Amino acid sequence: MNPMSKLKAAALMAVTLGVLGGAGQAIAQNRTPVQPMVRETGTLLAQTFGNTDINAANFLVVAVPGSTSQPYRLYIVEQLQPNPPCWTIANPGGEPTQVNALWNTFDFTGVCRLQRDTNGYAIRLAGQDLSGVRFEVNQRDGDLLLQFAPSTVSRDRITIGRANGISPTGFTQIDLNPGWSLTKRTFNGQIVSSHLVYFTNDLTLAQIQGQQPGGVTPPVTPPVTPPALAFNDIRGNRYAADITRAASLGVISGFPEDGTFRPNAPLTREQAVSVMMETARDVLPTSVLANLPQSVFNAPFSDVAANRWSAVKIQQAKQLGIVTGDAGTGNFRPTDNVSRAELMAMVYKLALVRANAGAGDTTNTSPVPGIDQTTRGIIPNISNPPNFTDISGHWGEATIRQMAAFCAIATPLNETGTSFAPNANALRDYTAAVAVRAIDCPAARPQ
Repeated sequence: MNPMSKLKAAALMAVTLGVLGGAGQAIAQNRTPVQPMVRETGTLLAQTFGNTDINAANFLVVAVPGSTSQPYRLYIVEQLQPNPPCWTIANPGGEPTQVNALWNTFDFTGVCRLQRDTNGYAIRLAGQDLSGVRFEVNQRDGDLLLQFAPSTVSRDRITIGRANGISPTGFTQIDLNPGWSLTKRTFNGQIVSSHLVYFTNDLTLAQIQGQQPGGVTPPVTPPVTPPALAFNDIRGNRYAADITRAASLGVISGFPEDGTFRPNAPLTREQAVSVMMETARDVLPTSVLANLPQSVFNAPFSDVAANRWSAVKIQQAKQLGIVTGDAGTGNFRPTDNVSRAELMAMVYKLALVRANAGAGDTTNTSPVPGIDQTTRGIIPNISNPPNFTDISGHWGEATIRQMAAFCAIATPLNETGTSFAPNANALRDYTAAVAVRAIDCPAARPQ
C-alpha cells in the first residue's frame, strides 16, 4: 500500500472509530494527428512539461449551469470522432453563443472528451506551469467571465475569456481574450495520457498583473474589491474578508447586543455544530436536507436537552454522522470549547456526506468532492499542501492532513509557520474561514 493509500485508510479508520467521539476526544471536425501518449505519474509530475498546439475547431470552452453555491462551471469539450457531434451552436454568429450540449444525450465514450476540473485543464504562462490556481466562472453585469485566482487564497481574479452574455439555457460558449490560447500538455514531446489542456499565455504572471514592464498585456479584470466589512472589530484581521462572506451567507453571525464579531473568541462545540449545519445548507443537495428533522422531542445526547437552543442542529449533525458522543458516556459536552482538530473532523465528515450524496444525485451538476474507491476517503485536490510538524501521532492527524489537501481548509495556526496546533481552541475567525473554504472551493478539482 502506497503512503497516500495508507493516509486515506488511516483517515477512514479514524472516522469509523468516531474522531469526534473516541476515547478521550470528542467531537467542428478537422483534427490534428493524435500523438503518442505517455502516462502521467508522480515522477513525471515532478519534471518539466512542455506544450503543443491543438486544432481549436475541435474544442469548446463552455460555461455549464451549476448550483446555488456555484452557478456556473467550466468544461472543455474535445471532439474526438467526426460523428456524432458533441455539441452544436443554436445561434451561429449570435452573442452570446448558445450551446446545445449534445454530449448529454448519448454515450459519448470515445467520441467526446470532457475536461471538467483541473485534472483536465491548467494555466501555463511564459512556458511554465502555474500551480495552485483556482478557476472560476463568474457572473458580472449580465456576462460570464472565465477567471482564475493565482493561488487558493488570492483575492486577484485574472480574466481569461468571456461569454458576452448568458445563454437562456445556461450552456454558453466562452471566447478567450487576446493573448490566450489552448494547448495540450506534453512530456518529452508526447501528449500526456490525461490530454490535459492548458490555457496558455506568453506573458508571465507579473506582466499580466501589470506588476512589471514588458509587452502589451491582455485585458485584465481588476482585483475584486473586498466588500465593506460586516463588523467593525474585524478590521485588520487576517480573515476579515472570509468573516464578511460567511456573515453574508448566514453561516455565522455577530453578537446582537453590541454588533461585534469577536474574531479571537473561541467557539463551543454546539456553536461549531451550528456553523457546520449552516454550511451544510450551502453544499448538500436538497434531497438530503429535506430528510433532516426540524424539531426534536428527545435529547440528541444525554447532556443536550431537547429544548436547548442547539438541540435541533445537533440532532441534524448526529443524523448526518458529523458528530458522535464520547465513547463510554455518550455525552456531547455542548459548552466545551471546540478544538481545531475537532473542527477539522466535523468539516471532513460533512465533505464525506456531500461526496456520497452528490455521487448518487444525477440531477445535481454541482461539483462534489472525489471519493477514493478503495479507502472511501476524500481525494486530495490541493498540490503541495502544508506539512504540519506538530500532528504526528495525534488522533486527528489523518483528518487534518486530508483537510489540508482538500480545498486548503486546514492551514497553519495564524496562517504562518508549520504548526497546526490541533489541541488549541478553534477561534471564530478561523472557523468562518473554514466554512467559506468548504462552500466556495470548486470541489471537483484537483486544483
